[in-house]
Amino acid sequence: MKVRAIFYHWKNFSKSVIWKNTNLWRPLYFTTQNMKRNTFLYITTFFCGASIMGVEISSSRFLAPYFGSSMITWTIIIGVILVAMSLGNFLGGRLADRNDPERKLYQLILWAAIWIALIPIVGKHLIALVAAGAIAFFPDNLVLVGSLLSCVLLFAFPCVVLGATSPCMIKAGTKDLENNGRIAGEIYGLSTLGSIFGTFLPTFLTIPLLGTNKTFFLFSGVLCALAVINAFRSRVAEKKTTVVLLLILGLAVSPCSPSFAFWEKPLLETESVYNYLLVQQKDDVTKLSTHVLLGVQSMYSPKMDLTELYYDLALLSHFFLKPAPSDEKLPILVLGFATGTFAKFSRFFFPNSQLDGVEIDPEIINLGKKYFALHDEDAQIFTEDGRVFLTKTEKKYRIVFLDAFQDVTYPFHMATREFFLELAKNLDDDGVLAININMRSQFQPDIFTYLTGTVASVFPKVLVCSHPRQYNRIIFASKNLKMQEVFSENLKKLSPDHPLYSLAVQVLPDLKETEKSQFILTDDLAPVEIIGFKMLNQQVYGAFREFFIRIILQFKDAVT
Repeated sequence: MKVRAIFYHWKNFSKSVIWKNTNLWRPLYFTTQNMKRNTFLYITTFFCGASIMGVEISSSRFLAPYFGSSMITWTIIIGVILVAMSLGNFLGGRLADRNDPERKLYQLILWAAIWIALIPIVGKHLIALVAAGAIAFFPDNLVLVGSLLSCVLLFAFPCVVLGATSPCMIKAGTKDLENNGRIAGEIYGLSTLGSIFGTFLPTFLTIPLLGTNKTFFLFSGVLCALAVINAFRSRVAEKKTTVVLLLILGLAVSPCSPSFAFWEKPLLETESVYNYLLVQQKDDVTKLSTHVLLGVQSMYSPKMDLTELYYDLALLSHFFLKPAPSDEKLPILVLGFATGTFAKFSRFFFPNSQLDGVEIDPEIINLGKKYFALHDEDAQIFTEDGRVFLTKTEKKYRIVFLDAFQDVTYPFHMATREFFLELAKNLDDDGVLAININMRSQFQPDIFTYLTGTVASVFPKVLVCSHPRQYNRIIFASKNLKMQEVFSENLKKLSPDHPLYSLAVQVLPDLKETEKSQFILTDDLAPVEIIGFKMLNQQVYGAFREFFIRIILQFKDAVT
């Protein structure tokens, strides 16, 4: 009886209050009707927002192999795309006020799809041409001008077009003035949700699994599919849009898109969440690089000869340690392990070495096992950020080798005083820290000046030396004030037949002590990208200049 009474009262209440009070149910009713009527339009809104962010994230990976992935490059990308979207909003507003905004909307989407599909085909060649022009006219600002022009030429147009779709969507979705605010809010909300989706999808899924090229094809195909569906709905240009979609799908599955290093025939070119990865092999020497022209992150040769690179110089850190019994293990930590070059040579020349390696990129470790003969006995490998690792481990090391360059930039969070204070806790009192720096500049103070000043603010003894034939310099730091004397004593006992003897003899007179200075990087203030910009520009300029000279000479030889 109580249940029946409750039901009776509720029925009367709903009839008299809820259904008669239209202010309660009309907004919900019209929202539902608008959502049904504009379902396809809202789907389009979502994927247009996703495509804009997908292009932005992918553009950073497209430019990184040539100009690096520093904060400067990211700022240029974000700035150019925001300007393009703003311009698109203005133009789209004027287009939307003309007849048939919905038709114009999908025409714009089709043009954006075509342009995005062409980026992997012509983009790398265009970047090479831009670099050639920048070398000729802006040699002192190659990175800035080259990345800016490349970003404008490649990515501005589709973002202008996609930016113009928002006003057209609002106009197409609005049927009466009473609900235009609600529809505009729904469109902007769905566009933002799409942007979130387009931010995470390339970073964590499509770029690591499919690559940057196919990520562009994916977003291009989605946009074109929207145009095709609308063509069949409106029965306008069905064949043309379908042909475009089939061409995009054909490009996506074909091998026609050139590699980033299209002038080379690499052993492997791939991408991970963190890096562009290029593996090359010549004369039984395998090299790994995260840039198409600059730097070597790892190398391997079955002969186990010295590399004549900075790894040889870093191996001299062993000579700063007091001799220990041959059966005593020597704990070594490598921050920026890559594929284990330093670890292999340490174990080869100093068999008592026991290594831990920290590498943030798991794909590099996989490449090490596949192409660089990396084995489990070479080191215990931790796949995480180097600074995070230091905060978690309590292990003490005799040698710490810091080799943390990402493409051609130095990670700021591993260059600050707070970082080196954390590192010092994990270094024995007579242990040695070795830091590889691959940048040199005539402009002072440079990144090397700041790093030596920062290290000197933590360690009482800091020595620096240069590689005899390379750009690289190594910073050696220790809590042991007599580390230089230890090096000299060990060198006296070293056999002239030892592979490192001649290099150690060259380095000894070049060892220079660095004192404390005002140039210190902190977690609060570490403008590493700005400080190193001129050096980065010089290196990229030199690499592109040598590349173009080589191409010109090869062309000349072919003609003659």
